[in-house]
Amino acid sequence: MDPNKKNHNNQETQELIDSYLLGRLDQQQINDFKERLEENPEFQKIFNEQKATFKVIEEHNLKTSLDEYHAEIIDEPEKKWLTPGLLALAASVILLIGVSTWAIFYTGNSVEKVFAENFRPDPGLPTTMGTASQYEFYYGMVSYKRKEYNEAISSWEPLYAADPKNDTLVYFLGVANLANGNARQAKTYLKLANEKTESAFYEDIQYYLALAYLKENNIEDAKNTLSKCTSSACTKLLKQIKSF
Repeated sequence: MDPNKKNHNNQETQELIDSYLLGRLDQQQINDFKERLEENPEFQKIFNEQKATFKVIEEHNLKTSLDEYHAEIIDEPEKKWLTPGLLALAASVILLIGVSTWAIFYTGNSVEKVFAENFRPDPGLPTTMGTASQYEFYYGMVSYKRKEYNEAISSWEPLYAADPKNDTLVYFLGVANLANGNARQAKTYLKLANEKTESAFYEDIQYYLALAYLKENNIEDAKNTLSKCTSSACTKLLKQIKSF
């Protein structure tokens, strides 16, 4: 058997299982998937292994998030030293500062405010690590989902150099750079991804590209990008920046 054909089949199986775990299959595809599970023991074995690996990694990420949340709760009692008198004084100071900076915040910084309100990194793909050929991509995805964007970008950039036409890779490199504060590099990747109109991420690409433009205070290009997008997120963001 041709080893290239075998690798291709493995990749197709990986992508199919990922699509099922992500809920991206329609009802007929779901029915076909379940029928294949019942009839093909080898496929069922691969599916169970990937699902189990994904569960372990996702549980680890959830535990990390919960630990951070609990740490915040533990720190909370330390704030109780503020007496009513001090709170009143602090409120007065805040009020004075607020009055003097109101105009600055709601004019000069309004674009930054809209960006902050609307930017949330893509939640990412299931980190199944099902095949050796995709190990580096999913290793980077684990870092990305843990908000370790430098590590994710370092894992993905060599893969991009080897396969610059991979729209999934280009998209997540764009979002990771934007999350990491590098709007210029994010824009470069997202503009490349935006050329692939058949991509499953096309609407999301336009949304994050518009946010990259906003981050650079390029309002007109942000508006033009959003005007080509039909998702509810794009429509909401376009409405917010129309008056700028």
